[in-house]
Amino acid sequence: MLNDTLIHTLATEVVDKTNILFDAIKPKAGEMPVVMGAGGSGILLHEAIGHTFEADFNRKQTSVFSDKMGQKIAENFINIVGDGTLLHNRGSINVDDEGNAVEKTYLVKDGVLNSYLHDRISADHYGVAPTGNGRRESFRHIPLPRMRSTYMEPGPHKKADIIESVTYGVYVDNFSNGQVQIGAGDFTFFVKSGYLIENGKLTQPIKDINIIGNGPQALADITMVADDFKTDDGTWTCGKDGQSVPVTMGLPTVLVNKLTVGGQNS
Repeated sequence: MLNDTLIHTLATEVVDKTNILFDAIKPKAGEMPVVMGAGGSGILLHEAIGHTFEADFNRKQTSVFSDKMGQKIAENFINIVGDGTLLHNRGSINVDDEGNAVEKTYLVKDGVLNSYLHDRISADHYGVAPTGNGRRESFRHIPLPRMRSTYMEPGPHKKADIIESVTYGVYVDNFSNGQVQIGAGDFTFFVKSGYLIENGKLTQPIKDINIIGNGPQALADITMVADDFKTDDGTWTCGKDGQSVPVTMGLPTVLVNKLTVGGQNS
């Protein structure tokens, strides 16, 4: 919900991050550890990983996870949720657009692929109950498996310990202008703000870089997850097959062991 407090918070964040960019540099390009900050980094979870859990892509076998149900795909402390029940959350709904009850669905439970996001068609195909993800933009459209609030639950680590574990890498916390190949999960995201990590410390602010990788592989390469979970309060809208629906996302601070950073002087 937009209110005066949230508007003030968003405006303050924009001004503060813009001021930092005056001193920002471009880091060296190449493959390196990437620490993703809590909250805003959830856009990568939504785009590069969340869509691959939507059951229509799996039913049609265009998702990399179509043959991975019940298999280990991440570390044991990683739990990813598709939730439509959060109070006053932009991604929450009372019932989905097929009349199904809404629930909190564990997509990944203790590192194991536990469920897809189902509408009635995919639920019938797999012989399971709908998960309340049959959504449509309006009565003029057909329901499709769509995300609601997609997030990773807190992990066992501390943010400070995650940063201290990195000898050379980047910390990123705000993205824009991403491109994703949904079935495979290949992605490129432009980083709006972040910091260089040198010998376990945040040093110089960085700018004008891309993070390049594969969502499912990045999920497998997450080696640490902090206990500082945060929901992103942006007014996100997700597009799929010409339809747009409101969603939210969230993430604690996580360490991806290796991603390609497109900077300079590779």
